[in-house]
Amino acid sequence: MHSLLRTTTRVAALEKLTAYLQQYLAPEDVSESFVDNVLGCLRKPSEGEAVLGSRILAIMAIIFGEDEERYFQRSKNVLKPLIKTARNAKIKVSTIRALGLICFVCSVEEENTEELLGLFETFFNPKIIGDICKAALDSWGLVASSLSDEILASDELLERLVPKFLALLDHKDVDVRSAAGENVAFLYESAQNCGVPLPYSEEILARFLEMSKDSSKKNSKKDRKTQRVVFRDIHSTLASGETPHVSFSVKSDVLEISSWKSVKQFEAMKECLQTGLQEHIKYNNILRAILDLPETLEDRKVDRVRHRILDNSYTV
Repeated sequence: MHSLLRTTTRVAALEKLTAYLQQYLAPEDVSESFVDNVLGCLRKPSEGEAVLGSRILAIMAIIFGEDEERYFQRSKNVLKPLIKTARNAKIKVSTIRALGLICFVCSVEEENTEELLGLFETFFNPKIIGDICKAALDSWGLVASSLSDEILASDELLERLVPKFLALLDHKDVDVRSAAGENVAFLYESAQNCGVPLPYSEEILARFLEMSKDSSKKNSKKDRKTQRVVFRDIHSTLASGETPHVSFSVKSDVLEISSWKSVKQFEAMKECLQTGLQEHIKYNNILRAILDLPETLEDRKVDRVRHRILDNSYTV
């Protein structure tokens, strides 16, 4: 009973801290002891601690920014064992997403990128539960988006990955089918930039055209609509080289998304920050650089109460 109460208290504290971090803090406002405590709660976590703790690590990565190799390694030391051994699907999903995002933002070593791409590939299996498979596909796409077009269009990578993505088009979960298709479009975009033909391109094109017109009664009406919208965009990229183009206003900024690479990056940031996305776009120059927005000079005033909560409210 005592340990259950303690876990409940920690989860409540982590929920509060997530809300504070969503409002954006400058890197210097996040203390080393705070980072230590969050890492500590992920050593033998409950489901709630793992889901919230890993998300907090990911949000802090967006605050700390690039060339934070030590932060990446410390995060990897607690997240990777959970990815490999946790039996709880929610823990697997949250740790996969967090580690992928932290690597993308903070790590500069190419071997880390290769290691994580290999780790995520182990979940590319039509028999794996949908949420886990989708998290691995999304995280693979995010981490791979840091690589050059030349690496992404290499024969070795295309011949290894494209068949795996195509196999996942048969997954029963529409979100997995969509994420796999987006990764094919993302690789095609890089191959096109390098003048490299994608293997099996005619077969892929026919399959994606078929999926963009899905009328199968075995899928729900909502799933059919989702699949048609996503695969229409993917088919346009493969058939005519059209890239997705979305622009929308955030406060006084206009955010332009005009490649599959930027789609992967924006979706990952939005999934991590959720309701804090607009606040971070307004004040966080790390995020603004990722999204190709100009630097902001706006400074967020952090009150002393919040400082005190960050320093003292969470101890393991």
